[in-house]
Amino acid sequence: MTQLDASRDADAPAGRAWTALIVLGVVYLINFMDRQLFAVLQEDIRADLGLNDTQLALLGGTMFAVFYATLGLPLAWLADRTNRVRLIAACCVVWSAFTALSGLAAGFWQMALARIGVASGEAGGVAPSYAVISDYFPAGRRGLAIGLFSIGAPLGIAAGSALGALIAAALGWRWAFMLLARPGLGAALALVLLVREPRRGRLDPAVEAISIPRPFDAARAILASPTLILLTLGAAATSFAGYGMYQWLPSFLIRSQGLVMAEIGQFLAPLFLLGVLGAIGGGWLADRFGRTHPAAYALIPAVTVLAMAPFFLAALMADSGYASLVLLAVPISLAYAWLGPGLAAVQTLSRPEHRATTAAIIAFFNNLIGIGLGPLAIGAVSDFLKNHMSEGDALRYALMAGVAMFLIASGLFFAAAATMRREVPALAKA
Repeated sequence: MTQLDASRDADAPAGRAWTALIVLGVVYLINFMDRQLFAVLQEDIRADLGLNDTQLALLGGTMFAVFYATLGLPLAWLADRTNRVRLIAACCVVWSAFTALSGLAAGFWQMALARIGVASGEAGGVAPSYAVISDYFPAGRRGLAIGLFSIGAPLGIAAGSALGALIAAALGWRWAFMLLARPGLGAALALVLLVREPRRGRLDPAVEAISIPRPFDAARAILASPTLILLTLGAAATSFAGYGMYQWLPSFLIRSQGLVMAEIGQFLAPLFLLGVLGAIGGGWLADRFGRTHPAAYALIPAVTVLAMAPFFLAALMADSGYASLVLLAVPISLAYAWLGPGLAAVQTLSRPEHRATTAAIIAFFNNLIGIGLGPLAIGAVSDFLKNHMSEGDALRYALMAGVAMFLIASGLFFAAAATMRREVPALAKA
């Protein structure tokens, strides 16, 4: 048995797997809650700190993404060699502390440093979590397991939007950061106390003996797989449009549609809860049909991402804020349907000893393009269009241009489905 095999939890019972999934899901929820806070508060931050749309996009998108994506690689490399659970808990403490410090920022650069700190902590949370879940759930159940884990994203966005807006309306935006940083500290403690590190590869009997991975093993494996390359590109295109939408939707509803901050918390936040349906449904469908048709793990993302585009366009063209909210219900409910199937396929196609690193490499491009360029592109286009039209219309048309990336993403996922039919026929027997 190698050092990587020597876990104190070689044969975890089913109940322990669900405990791990729930606690990791709560940590993921807090990850997105802290991340979404900036988006819902950015209009107040803009007014208080005197920022423009490009600066907001840099803070909420590009500067965050560069550190989030880049640091995710060494942290995932470390996770593949150490106790992943403890690493995730330590990272949760770091991002929670810097979330609190965001409330003390007095200008652009102080806020930038706080956002970099949040990104640095969150960089070590997600990829190691996928690897832990994959060692608690077998291949035929990973789609649903990762789908259930992924509901932390819409729940976190909803919590960040609702609680952030309510606290800001009552106490100011600074208190929203400082108060909502606290749950992460409790979640980190619960993770250490309740979740045990599973043995790597314990549910992959066909895999040979697990060994310590060499540098660049994961990168070579991705480049050797057309499916992994296409899934990476599809995820990045989806995130470009999705993160752009999620950062700017609160501002769109305020500037373009005339809603106020309290209404954002009251009406937009509950809509984000609909993402739970897509996250669970996408994972369940992939596991249901993927047993006999492995391409389902890419086809479901392709279809759901394609279906989102026309509803987003209709919501952006609506003549009132309430009409926009009604139309947003459909694409928001589908927004996370791709996560469970796509990421389950990535984990199953990866060797156990470098699953966290593989997920982090894919996340590097996903987040650098998605978080880093999506919000920035929309903010820059909005600033440019302000020279030719009203502030509200400028943001509206900038968001409409971003929707085109959903169509590109869908095409990439369809292509991944074609390669999966040739590349992973064994997945049907997993």
